[in-house]
Amino acid sequence: MTINFTDHNGAVIQFVRAYLIFWGSAWTSSPPPTPTTAQVTDAVSRMLSGGYFTGLSQYRGIGQGYILGTATVTSSNPPNGFTDSNVSTFIKGLISAGTIPNLDADNQTLYIVFMPKGVNASNSNFIGEHTYYTDSSNRRVHFGWITNNGTLSSVSIITSHEIAESMTDPEGSSILGDAGTCSGSGWCEIGDVCQGTTGTVNGASVQSYWSQSNKACKIFDYPAQTYPFVGTQFTGTVAANSSHRWFTFNWLAWQQVFWTVMPTSIDPSGAQLSCSVAVQRTSGAFITYWITVTNLSNAPVTFEGRYEVLGRWQ
Repeated sequence: MTINFTDHNGAVIQFVRAYLIFWGSAWTSSPPPTPTTAQVTDAVSRMLSGGYFTGLSQYRGIGQGYILGTATVTSSNPPNGFTDSNVSTFIKGLISAGTIPNLDADNQTLYIVFMPKGVNASNSNFIGEHTYYTDSSNRRVHFGWITNNGTLSSVSIITSHEIAESMTDPEGSSILGDAGTCSGSGWCEIGDVCQGTTGTVNGASVQSYWSQSNKACKIFDYPAQTYPFVGTQFTGTVAANSSHRWFTFNWLAWQQVFWTVMPTSIDPSGAQLSCSVAVQRTSGAFITYWITVTNLSNAPVTFEGRYEVLGRWQ
């Protein structure tokens, strides 16, 4: 079977803001369930802050994300044999009641509902799923649900699968397998062809996903790198008593970068240059830096634009 994925230019989630919802009184039972809400939250935090999602940058520059918040809802319990409609109605009610926040302005929120142990979907062959519903303001609300066999590793692996697919194809219109890539029906997505291949990233159990650039299922992590490292990104000349702006693009959003300018023209009479840095997040994964250099002297000044990559943001 030939595996190939194509971008159909639909919606993606560039920088996911995951809202975790634990549905049912079993999540607060005594003794506590296995896994606990704290353990699940920690696993999701680890996969989002670790290097697992860095491989999604190949798909339209998709980045990582963070946990927007959590809620444990004990006022109702999910029905055994629940449907997508049950889950969407549940989420709508929580938003309406102000229990969880409504969508953010750029629609990067992903609501993830975790079921208690032993509660299964109407189709018991499905252990996790993601989809969307359209709200009263005609916005598409992206959500997923995760079943629970009583082990943290299973819940974490299913969650990694659903988040990766939600980011690359939240509405069944974006990164999809070509005809024949998947054997089953429904949306053919980057996790579907890689089930059964799992590993650990940043302490969280995860599933591999398809890398179109590698033509293989892969578990991504941060590359091995010694920090800090330095270099000269560009050179330039600024006319006397004037300013000019340069830009440099495709810097990784998860790296912390410091910029400075160093004159290569000699002037013993006083300060020559100052600079300021503005930051643009062009996608979930990539940053453009805009560097304005001001000549404080009465003569042209040549310079080097230097960077120092200090480390990773975590």
